[in-house]
Parts: sequence; structure tokens; C-alpha cells
Amino acid sequence: MDRTIQINSELILHVNRILILLSYFGNQKSIKTSLDKIMLFDFYMKYPSVMIDDEDLVNNFSYYDYYSYYHWKPNREEYHLYLRYLTAKRLISRIISGNEFIYQITQDGTDIIEGLNSSYSKSLKSVALHIKKHVSKLSDTKIENEIIKRSLSRINS
Repeated sequence: MDRTIQINSELILHVNRILILLSYFGNQKSIKTSLDKIMLFDFYMKYPSVMIDDEDLVNNFSYYDYYSYYHWKPNREEYHLYLRYLTAKRLISRIISGNEFIYQITQDGTDIIEGLNSSYSKSLKSVALHIKKHVSKLSDTKIENEIIKRSLSRINS
């Protein structure tokens, strides 16, 4: 596969995950979707089989899930790239709240998400809903500890 096509394909996968994630938080003031929060939540989006207790997900455990521990510290520069891309396309907006930047989906971003109907996007939407209901209430430290514990347990099992 041509390297350019591969990079573009990976970019599209990453920005779709982030956009779907942000669509579940809308313009909520109670949950600040900062860069750090997005990176933590995105680990759940990338590795739902590792992070969510669901028999259907465990049955779909892959090679990448098994070695997820080695990816739990994401590359901040890559996430800045994804967020700049989404901002440039006007699918998300960046606002200042307190002393940090917060990312929120725009109406254009919402329109795109509503048009996604693939099985992959549906599974991402269910993971995003799980994050909103169960994970978003936790502190960043608790989320990070859970990521380490669950991803490390896959290596030791």
C-alpha cells in the first residue's frame, strides 16, 4: 500500500473516532473535553475489548488489543494534528475554559456523525455512549490507572 494512502487512512480513522467521541459530549460544560481527556477517552475508543467488560467485545480480542499496554501513553503531537485537522474542517471548535483549551463538536461535525451508518461507526458510537455514562465521571488519574491495570492484565494473562 502506498505510504500516503496508509497515512491518510489512519488519519481518517483517528479523526472519526475523536469526532464520534466529541459528538456524545456536545457542548456540555460539566465535562471538559480537553486534549488530555480526549486522549484518555480515545484509548477506550481504540481498545474497547480491553477496557469494557462485554462478552461480545472479549470474543473479538485482537493482536492489537493484546499489546495495547504499549500504546497507553499517546503521542500528544499526533493528537494535536488530529484536532487541528478537525478544527480546520470546522467539524470541531476550540474554546478557552478556565486555563485550558476545550474541544466541542460543531453543527457540521454533528451532521457528519449523523450520516455515518457503518457497523464500525455504530460500534464506536456504543463505546462513546459507554464512556459518557461510566468513564467521564472518573478523574483523569483513575482513568489512567484503569487503562494501565486492564491493558497490563492482557499481557500477564
